[in-house]
Amino acid sequence: MSNQKHQLINQAILAIATTFSLFSATVANAASLNVLWYGHTDAYNTKISELAALAPTFDPEGDGSLDWNLTFWNSLDPTPNFSDYDVLAIGTGSKAGIFNFDPTGILNNKDAISTARGNRTFLSGQDADAHYFGTPGPRPNGPLGFLVNAVNWAGSGEGMGIVVLPDGHGGVNSPPSSRQRWWFNDRSFLKDELEGYVSYFNTNSVVIPTETSDFPVNEGLTTVGISNWNLSSHATFNKNIPGYLSINDAGSRPGYAVTIVTASEADGGTLGDEIETIPEPGSIFGLFLLGGFGVRSLLLRMSQ
Repeated sequence: MSNQKHQLINQAILAIATTFSLFSATVANAASLNVLWYGHTDAYNTKISELAALAPTFDPEGDGSLDWNLTFWNSLDPTPNFSDYDVLAIGTGSKAGIFNFDPTGILNNKDAISTARGNRTFLSGQDADAHYFGTPGPRPNGPLGFLVNAVNWAGSGEGMGIVVLPDGHGGVNSPPSSRQRWWFNDRSFLKDELEGYVSYFNTNSVVIPTETSDFPVNEGLTTVGISNWNLSSHATFNKNIPGYLSINDAGSRPGYAVTIVTASEADGGTLGDEIETIPEPGSIFGLFLLGGFGVRSLLLRMSQ
Protein backbone atom coordinates (compact mmCIF):
# COMPACT_ATOMS: atom_id res chain seq x y z
CA MET A 1 0.00 0.00 0.00
CA SER A 2 1.36 3.40 -0.96
CA ASN A 3 2.09 5.98 1.70
CA GLN A 4 -0.53 8.25 0.14
CA LYS A 5 -3.29 5.65 0.49
CA HIS A 6 -2.14 4.85 4.01
CA GLN A 7 -2.44 8.51 4.91
CA LEU A 8 -5.89 8.72 3.32
CA ILE A 9 -7.09 5.71 5.34
CA ASN A 10 -5.86 7.34 8.51
CA GLN A 11 -7.69 10.54 7.57
CA ALA A 12 -10.90 8.57 6.96
CA ILE A 13 -10.64 6.92 10.37
CA LEU A 14 -10.00 10.31 11.95
CA ALA A 15 -13.07 11.78 10.23
CA ILE A 16 -15.28 8.98 11.56
CA ALA A 17 -13.84 9.31 15.05
CA THR A 18 -14.31 13.07 15.00
CA THR A 19 -17.96 12.73 13.99
CA PHE A 20 -18.71 10.32 16.83
CA SER A 21 -16.69 12.46 19.23
CA LEU A 22 -18.78 15.53 18.35
CA PHE A 23 -21.97 13.54 18.80
CA SER A 24 -20.87 12.11 22.15
CA ALA A 25 -19.79 15.50 23.43
CA THR A 26 -23.16 16.98 22.51
CA VAL A 27 -25.08 14.20 24.27
CA ALA A 28 -22.90 14.33 27.40
CA ASN A 29 -23.29 18.09 27.84
CA ALA A 30 -25.72 18.14 30.77
CA ALA A 31 -28.20 20.98 30.97
CA SER A 32 -28.39 23.43 33.83
CA LEU A 33 -31.01 22.69 36.44
CA ASN A 34 -34.18 24.75 36.43
CA VAL A 35 -34.63 25.30 40.16
CA LEU A 36 -37.88 26.62 41.65
CA TRP A 37 -37.30 27.81 45.23
CA TYR A 38 -40.22 28.66 47.50
CA GLY A 39 -39.34 32.12 48.75
CA HIS A 40 -39.34 33.88 52.11
CA THR A 41 -38.20 37.46 52.71
CA ASP A 42 -36.13 39.50 50.27
CA ALA A 43 -33.12 38.95 52.52
CA TYR A 44 -33.68 35.19 52.48
CA ASN A 45 -34.06 35.11 48.71
CA THR A 46 -30.84 37.11 48.31
CA LYS A 47 -28.95 34.52 50.34
CA ILE A 48 -30.38 31.68 48.27
CA SER A 49 -29.30 33.55 45.11
CA GLU A 50 -25.78 33.57 46.55
CA LEU A 51 -26.07 29.83 47.12
CA ALA A 52 -27.13 29.32 43.50
CA ALA A 53 -24.08 31.26 42.31
CA LEU A 54 -21.81 29.00 44.40
CA ALA A 55 -23.50 25.74 43.30
CA PRO A 56 -21.31 25.16 40.21
CA THR A 57 -18.16 25.61 42.33
CA PHE A 58 -19.01 22.65 44.59
CA ASP A 59 -17.21 19.65 43.09
CA PRO A 60 -15.17 17.88 45.81
CA GLU A 61 -14.69 14.72 43.75
CA GLY A 62 -13.83 16.54 40.52
CA ASP A 63 -16.55 14.73 38.60
CA GLY A 64 -18.49 17.79 37.44
CA SER A 65 -21.10 20.19 38.73
CA LEU A 66 -24.33 21.88 37.64
CA ASP A 67 -25.39 25.48 37.10
CA TRP A 68 -28.73 26.54 38.55
CA ASN A 69 -31.32 28.59 36.70
CA LEU A 70 -32.98 29.89 39.84
CA THR A 71 -36.57 31.14 40.06
CA PHE A 72 -38.30 32.21 43.27
CA TRP A 73 -41.92 31.37 43.88
CA ASN A 74 -43.22 33.50 46.73
CA SER A 75 -46.36 32.62 48.64
CA LEU A 76 -48.62 35.18 46.93
CA ASP A 77 -47.19 34.77 43.42
CA PRO A 78 -49.25 33.21 40.62
CA THR A 79 -48.99 29.44 40.39
CA PRO A 80 -45.95 28.49 38.30
CA ASN A 81 -45.97 25.86 35.59
CA PHE A 82 -44.31 23.15 37.67
CA SER A 83 -43.48 21.05 34.63
CA ASP A 84 -40.99 23.76 33.59
CA TYR A 85 -38.76 22.93 36.56
CA ASP A 86 -36.39 20.10 37.40
CA VAL A 87 -36.73 20.59 41.14
CA LEU A 88 -38.88 22.39 43.71
CA ALA A 89 -37.02 23.35 46.90
CA ILE A 90 -38.95 24.31 50.03
CA GLY A 91 -36.87 25.82 52.82
CA THR A 92 -37.28 25.73 56.58
CA GLY A 93 -40.79 26.53 57.79
CA SER A 94 -39.88 29.29 60.21
CA LYS A 95 -41.25 32.77 60.73
CA ALA A 96 -38.30 34.01 62.81
CA GLY A 97 -35.46 36.28 61.70
CA ILE A 98 -34.67 36.22 58.00
CA PHE A 99 -37.54 33.77 57.47
CA ASN A 100 -41.20 34.57 56.95
CA PHE A 101 -42.51 31.23 55.86
CA ASP A 102 -46.06 31.20 54.56
CA PRO A 103 -47.17 27.79 53.22
CA THR A 104 -50.22 29.20 51.42
CA GLY A 105 -48.78 28.67 47.95
CA ILE A 106 -47.81 25.07 48.68
CA LEU A 107 -51.11 24.15 50.29
CA ASN A 108 -53.15 25.79 47.53
CA ASN A 109 -51.35 23.78 44.86
CA LYS A 110 -51.35 20.27 46.28
CA ASP A 111 -52.73 18.65 43.14
CA ALA A 112 -50.53 20.57 40.70
CA ILE A 113 -47.37 19.75 42.68
CA SER A 114 -48.38 16.11 42.99
CA THR A 115 -48.99 15.87 39.23
CA ALA A 116 -45.60 17.36 38.33
CA ARG A 117 -43.73 15.52 41.08
CA GLY A 118 -41.06 13.19 39.77
CA ASN A 119 -39.28 10.13 41.09
CA ARG A 120 -36.90 11.83 43.55
CA THR A 121 -37.79 13.34 46.93
CA PHE A 122 -35.31 14.61 49.54
CA LEU A 123 -36.70 15.28 53.04
CA SER A 124 -34.62 16.56 55.94
CA GLY A 125 -34.96 17.71 59.52
CA GLN A 126 -31.79 19.77 59.08
CA ASP A 127 -32.46 23.48 58.59
CA ALA A 128 -29.44 23.80 56.33
CA ASP A 129 -30.63 27.09 54.86
CA ALA A 130 -30.65 28.75 58.30
CA HIS A 131 -27.16 27.43 59.02
CA TYR A 132 -25.91 28.49 55.60
CA PHE A 133 -26.81 32.04 56.62
CA GLY A 134 -25.45 31.67 60.16
CA THR A 135 -23.37 28.96 61.86
CA PRO A 136 -21.34 27.25 60.45
CA GLY A 137 -22.03 29.29 57.30
CA PRO A 138 -21.43 28.37 53.63
CA ARG A 139 -18.99 25.59 54.42
CA PRO A 140 -18.51 22.98 51.66
CA ASN A 141 -18.51 20.08 54.15
CA GLY A 142 -21.58 21.54 55.76
CA PRO A 143 -24.62 23.60 54.74
CA LEU A 144 -23.29 24.54 51.28
CA GLY A 145 -22.51 21.01 50.17
CA PHE A 146 -25.63 19.65 51.84
CA LEU A 147 -27.93 22.03 49.95
CA VAL A 148 -26.15 21.72 46.60
CA ASN A 149 -26.20 17.92 46.77
CA ALA A 150 -29.88 17.91 47.74
CA VAL A 151 -30.98 20.10 44.84
CA ASN A 152 -28.69 18.46 42.28
CA TRP A 153 -29.76 14.95 43.30
CA ALA A 154 -33.48 15.72 43.32
CA GLY A 155 -33.25 17.63 40.04
CA SER A 156 -31.38 14.85 38.22
CA GLY A 157 -34.32 12.46 38.12
CA GLU A 158 -37.46 12.23 36.04
CA GLY A 159 -40.14 14.87 36.47
CA MET A 160 -39.91 17.59 39.11
CA GLY A 161 -37.77 16.52 42.05
CA ILE A 162 -38.62 17.67 45.57
CA VAL A 163 -36.36 19.05 48.32
CA VAL A 164 -38.02 19.83 51.66
CA LEU A 165 -36.33 21.14 54.81
CA PRO A 166 -38.05 20.99 58.24
CA ASP A 167 -41.38 22.67 58.77
CA GLY A 168 -40.03 24.67 61.70
CA HIS A 169 -37.19 25.23 64.15
CA GLY A 170 -37.11 23.64 67.56
CA GLY A 171 -38.77 20.64 69.12
CA VAL A 172 -42.41 19.91 69.72
CA ASN A 173 -42.61 22.54 72.48
CA SER A 174 -40.92 25.32 70.51
CA PRO A 175 -42.81 28.64 70.32
CA PRO A 176 -45.13 29.22 67.33
CA SER A 177 -42.86 32.06 66.13
CA SER A 178 -40.14 29.52 65.37
CA ARG A 179 -42.22 27.10 63.35
CA GLN A 180 -44.80 26.95 60.62
CA ARG A 181 -45.93 23.35 60.54
CA TRP A 182 -47.38 22.35 57.18
CA TRP A 183 -46.33 18.76 56.54
CA PHE A 184 -49.49 17.34 58.12
CA ASN A 185 -51.97 19.89 56.88
CA ASP A 186 -54.80 18.19 54.99
CA ARG A 187 -53.75 20.13 51.88
CA SER A 188 -50.10 19.07 52.09
CA PHE A 189 -48.78 16.85 49.31
CA LEU A 190 -46.57 15.13 51.94
CA LYS A 191 -49.18 14.35 54.60
CA ASP A 192 -50.15 10.83 53.56
CA GLU A 193 -46.59 9.51 53.29
CA LEU A 194 -45.20 11.20 56.42
CA GLU A 195 -48.04 10.86 58.91
CA GLY A 196 -47.06 8.58 61.77
CA TYR A 197 -43.37 8.56 60.85
CA VAL A 198 -42.11 11.98 62.05
CA SER A 199 -40.83 13.05 65.47
CA TYR A 200 -39.93 16.61 66.39
CA PHE A 201 -36.91 17.01 68.64
CA ASN A 202 -33.55 18.77 68.49
CA THR A 203 -30.28 16.97 67.93
CA ASN A 204 -26.70 17.93 67.17
CA SER A 205 -25.60 14.41 66.28
CA VAL A 206 -26.01 13.44 62.63
CA VAL A 207 -24.41 10.25 61.32
CA ILE A 208 -23.91 9.28 57.68
CA PRO A 209 -24.55 5.51 57.52
CA THR A 210 -21.78 3.41 55.99
CA GLU A 211 -24.15 1.92 53.42
CA THR A 212 -25.03 5.35 51.96
CA SER A 213 -21.81 7.28 52.58
CA ASP A 214 -20.60 6.78 49.01
CA PHE A 215 -23.85 7.85 47.37
CA PRO A 216 -23.55 10.98 45.17
CA VAL A 217 -26.12 12.75 47.36
CA ASN A 218 -23.54 12.64 50.18
CA GLU A 219 -20.59 13.79 48.05
CA GLY A 220 -18.04 15.80 50.01
CA LEU A 221 -19.93 15.42 53.30
CA THR A 222 -18.88 13.69 56.50
CA THR A 223 -20.55 12.92 59.81
CA VAL A 224 -18.46 15.61 61.46
CA GLY A 225 -19.30 18.17 58.76
CA ILE A 226 -23.08 17.85 59.12
CA SER A 227 -23.12 17.63 62.92
CA ASN A 228 -22.77 20.16 65.73
CA TRP A 229 -24.39 23.11 63.96
CA ASN A 230 -26.00 24.17 67.24
CA LEU A 231 -28.60 22.85 66.54
CA SER A 232 -28.19 20.50 63.57
CA SER A 233 -31.67 19.02 63.21
CA HIS A 234 -35.21 19.69 64.40
CA ALA A 235 -37.15 16.72 63.02
CA THR A 236 -36.52 13.03 62.41
CA PHE A 237 -38.13 10.21 60.48
CA ASN A 238 -38.77 6.64 61.57
CA LYS A 239 -36.41 4.57 59.41
CA ASN A 240 -39.25 2.12 58.69
CA ILE A 241 -41.06 4.76 56.61
CA PRO A 242 -42.17 3.08 53.36
CA GLY A 243 -40.47 4.11 50.13
CA TYR A 244 -37.58 6.01 51.71
CA LEU A 245 -34.00 5.33 52.76
CA SER A 246 -31.91 7.15 55.36
CA ILE A 247 -28.80 8.96 54.13
CA ASN A 248 -28.26 10.70 57.52
CA ASP A 249 -29.15 8.98 60.79
CA ALA A 250 -30.08 10.62 64.07
CA GLY A 251 -27.06 9.71 66.17
CA SER A 252 -28.84 10.45 69.42
CA ARG A 253 -31.87 8.29 68.65
CA PRO A 254 -31.38 4.82 67.12
CA GLY A 255 -33.96 3.84 64.53
CA TYR A 256 -34.52 7.40 63.33
CA ALA A 257 -33.18 9.30 60.34
CA VAL A 258 -32.46 13.00 59.98
CA THR A 259 -32.54 12.94 56.17
CA ILE A 260 -34.36 10.49 53.93
CA VAL A 261 -34.54 10.14 50.15
CA THR A 262 -36.59 8.08 47.72
CA ALA A 263 -35.20 4.58 48.22
CA SER A 264 -35.35 3.50 44.58
CA GLU A 265 -33.25 6.51 43.53
CA ALA A 266 -31.04 6.90 46.60
CA ASP A 267 -27.78 6.02 44.86
CA GLY A 268 -28.60 8.08 41.75
CA GLY A 269 -26.36 10.77 40.31
CA THR A 270 -26.24 14.49 40.99
CA LEU A 271 -24.96 15.63 37.61
CA GLY A 272 -28.20 15.86 35.68
CA ASP A 273 -27.54 12.48 34.04
CA GLU A 274 -31.24 11.91 33.49
CA ILE A 275 -31.72 15.36 31.91
CA GLU A 276 -28.83 15.37 29.46
CA THR A 277 -29.12 17.78 26.57
CA ILE A 278 -29.97 15.57 23.63
CA PRO A 279 -29.43 17.25 20.26
CA GLU A 280 -32.36 17.67 17.91
CA PRO A 281 -32.70 14.97 15.24
CA GLY A 282 -31.71 17.51 12.59
CA SER A 283 -28.52 18.29 14.46
CA ILE A 284 -27.65 14.61 14.77
CA PHE A 285 -28.31 14.12 11.06
CA GLY A 286 -26.15 17.13 10.28
CA LEU A 287 -23.22 15.78 12.26
CA PHE A 288 -23.33 12.41 10.54
CA LEU A 289 -23.91 13.99 7.14
CA LEU A 290 -20.87 16.20 7.62
CA GLY A 291 -18.75 13.26 8.69
CA GLY A 292 -20.14 11.13 5.87
CA PHE A 293 -19.23 13.66 3.20
CA GLY A 294 -15.69 13.81 4.58
CA VAL A 295 -15.28 10.05 4.58
CA ARG A 296 -16.79 9.73 1.05
CA SER A 297 -14.40 12.36 -0.27
CA LEU A 298 -11.43 10.55 1.16
CA LEU A 299 -12.58 7.20 -0.19
CA LEU A 300 -13.02 8.68 -3.69
CA ARG A 301 -9.48 10.00 -3.55
CA MET A 302 -8.21 6.60 -2.53
CA SER A 303 -9.89 4.94 -5.50
CA GLN A 304 -8.24 7.25 -8.03
